[in-house]
Amino acid sequence: MDETYIRGKQVEGIIGGPPCIGFSTVGNRNPDDPRNMLVFFFIKWVEYFKPSFFVMENVKGILTMGKGQVVETIKKMYNDIGYKCKLLVLLAAEYGVPQLRERIFFIGTKNNSVQNLKIKKTHQEKTKQKTQQKVGSLPAYLKVKDVFSDIIDITPLNKTNPKNLVNDYTGPPETKYQEYLRKNSDKLNDHIAPKHSDKVIERILHIDQGKNHASLPKKYQIKGGYPNIYGRLDLNKPADTITGNCGCVSAPGRFIHPTQNRAISVREAARLQSFPDDYRFFGSMRNRYKQIGNAVPPLLAYAIAKAIKEIV
Repeated sequence: MDETYIRGKQVEGIIGGPPCIGFSTVGNRNPDDPRNMLVFFFIKWVEYFKPSFFVMENVKGILTMGKGQVVETIKKMYNDIGYKCKLLVLLAAEYGVPQLRERIFFIGTKNNSVQNLKIKKTHQEKTKQKTQQKVGSLPAYLKVKDVFSDIIDITPLNKTNPKNLVNDYTGPPETKYQEYLRKNSDKLNDHIAPKHSDKVIERILHIDQGKNHASLPKKYQIKGGYPNIYGRLDLNKPADTITGNCGCVSAPGRFIHPTQNRAISVREAARLQSFPDDYRFFGSMRNRYKQIGNAVPPLLAYAIAKAIKEIV
């Protein structure tokens, strides 16, 4: 990094998510993956710039790498360079994101103020009996239908490497979440999805909402590979974790549209991650999906930022 950009300036915070491929439980979990070392380079940047605080995000799988020794090593390294570190496991659905996404956050400060960090939840899992809910309790997790209902019948565009392709909204927002998504947008940008072969579409046709490859008749099943591929979203539940492969129906997860026989569009994936409709993505379709799936959901990031602001 060119020091002319930072010379004489105090770096208030360093926020990032070092690549987590080697720690993820979706994959080979290779402890020798060279990308695992980028976590430790992140710590070196904190040591060099000496910010007031840092936030380092990673996948939950890092907790069990090296039988827990990876996490302990990270915490010790932060302590050795003068930072108090707090480790949090956060579920995105509890912060207004319509997705059952769990991620690890290492949050640290130079002083002990990080121990007072409280990230306030905005939503909760709905209890089975209404009588168990207290007056003034938090609203239930958002569901896929809370995200898609205003655009559920709009057919996405699917040209290769599309540019400036937009759809018109066909009706007003139907939920508060959709009002948030559409606040600064009068067009539906990036509502683009890949084309599928006839064979893939035929397979998708036999998958009901909330089901996946395991529910297919033997005629359509694929031998080998991950068992949780070809997953279809359920309108009445939050989405599962949106990943960088969310444009691929044969990737582990639930990336098939709940009512249309296709992968979710770039915009639908972005909505499930809580990106507003005016936020644009660029590059190939594959790169757009990756930008979305690899991101920390904005509403979760906002909740963390609010909490840090109160202690720094």
